[in-house]
Amino acid sequence: MIRVLLVCGSLQRTSTNRAALDVARAALSASGVEVSAFEGLGSIPPLNSDRGDDPGDAVLAFRAQIRAADAVLIAAPEYAGAIAGVVKNALDWVVGSGDLYGKPVALLSAGTSGGVFARRDLMRTLSWQGANVVASFGIDAAGSRSMTDADGSRRFTDPTTLNDIGALVSSLVASVAQRPSERFAQITRLARDAGIETGPLADHIAAQDEAWLRR
Repeated sequence: MIRVLLVCGSLQRTSTNRAALDVARAALSASGVEVSAFEGLGSIPPLNSDRGDDPGDAVLAFRAQIRAADAVLIAAPEYAGAIAGVVKNALDWVVGSGDLYGKPVALLSAGTSGGVFARRDLMRTLSWQGANVVASFGIDAAGSRSMTDADGSRRFTDPTTLNDIGALVSSLVASVAQRPSERFAQITRLARDAGIETGPLADHIAAQDEAWLRR
């Protein structure tokens, strides 16, 4: 069974990014995928290289859940024209462990602009770690049509948005069975859209392909 880890970059109990992940979770579960979520983002301390040998339970749990997953889906808000600090901080703690290297990752961001800058920042950070960003989708405020229920929770109701999240999920799941080189065209297209140099990506993919063939 394919295992997908969900990471919500918003610490709010109720947020549009969490609502987008709820849609993704339902789509994944319906397709027979095992879904887990990391809920300890707010407990991860600021990156401190002096704590490299003892980063704390939250960091260790984050790394362990990434290792156990076949793919990762990150939904992150955009704050002041950039990725939310807690998300960047959490990913920085994974650089040294290499747990995202070669891992398929999909990105979601819901907000006024569809999180263009947040997804660009994520693409850059993840690419430098050797992660394979295979899908990315932004939900702008005008197209989200999220509905707030009586208990304060939010849910998406726009059919087009629901279908687009479903397509993102399908792309992520399909990528799990692919060799890294089979993902390369999509990875480089997304990188170019984000203004990222694709040369280093080619080197990562070549090394990952060799490792994949030796499995």
